[in-house]
Order: sequence, then structure tokens, then C-alpha cells
Amino acid sequence: MSLAPLQGCRVSGSARLSGTRPGPIGTLARSIEDRGNFVKDHGQVVAELTADIRAARPAMTRVAAGVRELLETGAWQEFTGPGGELVEHGELVEFVTADPPRGLGITPGLMRALVAEDLDTAARLDQALLAAPAVTSAVTSAPPAEAQEAQEETPARETPALRRLREDAPALHSRVVAGEMSTNAAMVQAGFRPKTISVPVSRPETAARALRNNMPRQDLVELVNLLSAEL
Repeated sequence: MSLAPLQGCRVSGSARLSGTRPGPIGTLARSIEDRGNFVKDHGQVVAELTADIRAARPAMTRVAAGVRELLETGAWQEFTGPGGELVEHGELVEFVTADPPRGLGITPGLMRALVAEDLDTAARLDQALLAAPAVTSAVTSAPPAEAQEAQEETPARETPALRRLREDAPALHSRVVAGEMSTNAAMVQAGFRPKTISVPVSRPETAARALRNNMPRQDLVELVNLLSAEL
């Protein structure tokens, strides 16, 4: 057996360094070497992605728990923004897609993906995203008598707060049913619920602005005196 091909391989390797064209075996060897480098690069991509997923899992668990609490409490419907302003939403999808701080600023599809591993929360989220608005168009567009009749036909949708308004503050109840004001605003106006706001305690200037926007001057003065006495 002739050793010429093998010798040609060795020559082609040195020829490649000197700028001459490598032989067939040298080309094949270089191709295998390049493919090995590609495979190593792909392995690095997989390893980095695996590490990112492992690091993200605790956050995903917290996100799922947060979404579950959001749905259970209905916090997305009425909440106080960073500046003390009241934010209201009639539909969950409106809250999900609204830019922060009025919403989450994401797509419903991304929100579903974030809770996909929590099957119970994922099912609740799907149901909530597909649910009708808090005040349906059928009730909103109907005359008062028909609206009352429609509401009486669907008692399961009446919350305790709405029932209290219907029984003790019918005028405010009619405004809520007509979509003119929120249930919380009506309860506060009727004196059935104290007005509350969320105050960011980590930012004193923001907390002060929120209190100034929502408290009478006399109450603010009293608050300052109380705080000064405790310092």
C-alpha cells in the first residue's frame, strides 16, 4: 500500500499555512474541525439557556402566585397608582395590556405563558380573560327598568357591595349599573366604605404627594403634628 495519500495530507496541512490550496483529506479534516467548533458553540448556547431557565424558575413561581392573588382579590379592577390616582378597569385584558403604572404592559399570551406551569392559575386566568366586562353592554344600554330587571335575572353577578348599594343607596346603585362610576367609588360616597389609597413608603416625596392629593388640609396638618410628636 502506497503512503503517498497520507504524505499528501501532511503536505496539505503545511501548504494551508503557506497559503497553497489544501488537498482533499486536509479539507475534510478542516471541515470536521470546524463542525466540532460549531457543536461546541451550540453547547454553550444550550448551557447558557439552561442556566437562565434555572435562575428564572423562582421568579416564575412568584409571578404565578402574584397572578393568582390578583385574580382572587380582583385588585386589577380598582387600585391606586404611584401618585395616589385611582385606576379602574372593566376588563382584565385591558389591565394586562395597559402601559404601567395603569397595567402590566404585556400581551395576554405572555401572561398565559408566565403561569402555564400552574395549571389552576392558568385555568383561572383563561376564564378571567374571556369573561364579560364588569358592566355588560346589555345592562349599560338598557333603560333603568330593564337594567334592574336584567340584574335581578343574574343575581350571581351581584357582589355584596352592589347588593348594599341597591338596598341602601339606590341612586348610586343605578349610576354603577349604568357604568357612570365604580362600585368602590359609590361605596365611599355613600359612607359604607372608607376611602383608602396605597402609599409607597420607600419614597417619602411620592408618599407626601399621594397624601396631599387625597387628604383635606386640616387632616394633613393633624397628620404632621402626630408624626412630629412621635419623632
